[in-house]
Amino acid sequence: MATTTAERITAAVDFHALNAMLNLYDSEGRIPFEKDRQAVEAFMATQVQPNALTFPSPEDKLSWLVSEGYYDPQVLAGYDRGFVLALFAHARRAPFRFQTFLGAWKFYTSYALKTFDGKHYLEDFAERSVMVALTLAGAMNSRRGS
Repeated sequence: MATTTAERITAAVDFHALNAMLNLYDSEGRIPFEKDRQAVEAFMATQVQPNALTFPSPEDKLSWLVSEGYYDPQVLAGYDRGFVLALFAHARRAPFRFQTFLGAWKFYTSYALKTFDGKHYLEDFAERSVMVALTLAGAMNSRRGS
């Protein structure tokens, strides 16, 4: 006779399982959107935060990203270092939060800067937004000849 055991059940919150619960309607036929918010929190807590490299200061982080070849020094050359750091600080103060698990997962798997071996995250959404803006602004200025 076959038996089942609960050996694989853990107390850890599984962000995939929480996200899958969106397909299970409650007794009144509503989609449990709170499960998606919980999936975002679980993903950030179990996958992103433990795998994010940290630095003593924003200045140290920016210097390291440039010196190690993650950021193009040509992009930053057209800007005062203080301005760039202030822009990063301003972006971090914006109250951004991923609204869906899919949004967080897609950003961190496809767009966030990671170490060359792919094991650690080097940026969050605010930092990626700043670097994209600086890159695009620099490209626009170079087309104008300024």
